[in-house]
Amino acid sequence: MFANLNSFRKTTGRLMSTIISLIRYNKASCVGVVLILGITIIAIGAPFIAIEHYAEVDIANRLQPPSLSHPFGTDVLGRDVFSRVVYGARIALGVGLLAVFVEVFVGVPLGIIAGYFGGKVDKIISALGDAVWAFPPIVLALGVVMLIGPGLINVMVAIALTYWPVFTRVTRAKVQSLVNREFILAARAIGESDFNIMLRYLLPNVIPVNIVLATLYLPAAILSTTALSFLGFGAQPPTPDWGLMLAEGASQLVIAPWIATFPGIFIVITALGFNLVGDGLRDLLDPKLKV
Repeated sequence: MFANLNSFRKTTGRLMSTIISLIRYNKASCVGVVLILGITIIAIGAPFIAIEHYAEVDIANRLQPPSLSHPFGTDVLGRDVFSRVVYGARIALGVGLLAVFVEVFVGVPLGIIAGYFGGKVDKIISALGDAVWAFPPIVLALGVVMLIGPGLINVMVAIALTYWPVFTRVTRAKVQSLVNREFILAARAIGESDFNIMLRYLLPNVIPVNIVLATLYLPAAILSTTALSFLGFGAQPPTPDWGLMLAEGASQLVIAPWIATFPGIFIVITALGFNLVGDGLRDLLDPKLKV
């Protein structure tokens, strides 16, 4: 990614310093870090933490309330809700991270190009982003999924196509503030190509702000995945997706509220964790937001 090792070391050093400062001085972000680590450990250790396989059916024990043998109870097919929630953490984090990665992969280069070249190139890219943001994100994502079909991969693509303009706009604004700085003018003076300037000098400077943005938009990606699965356009049975579990438990709220309650709690915990960390990073890296 970086043209030389020194740039990589400097950027990595700044990020590590930022993380350490965040943990030391922002207590709310510490809570967020703990929540994220907890969900991550659950996702990685799902095969060891789960009581049984998430798709194992036991009709004889259907709709059982929480107990020692089934901490979160069982659903309409007798499947262990705890095991399904644990495996669902893998799907939530996996799809969310992949969607944000695609958003960054698409949005950041377009933002650098728009901010660096300006003119017609900037207008075309900005108009494309404005066209995407003319629709409410969840409505646009729903339309894309209806067009290309249901499934987790398609949901990830739909979410990425919906949120990339955010990264483009932020990156474009950052690049515009840097493009006339002395180090960019010096690079041009010594004959550096436009590609090298964007890769070596601009990209390392827009990475920190995009890391903060990715942290803030990761819970949005997770919630969008959950919403689309709840509507039946995301994960398909018997996949243990939290949104799908909410949909399956919605019809049983009166007699078996635990089916929807526990995945709902984990959705809230995950979104809260990333929001707390994202807010802390934003406050730390943008002094203008500090009181």
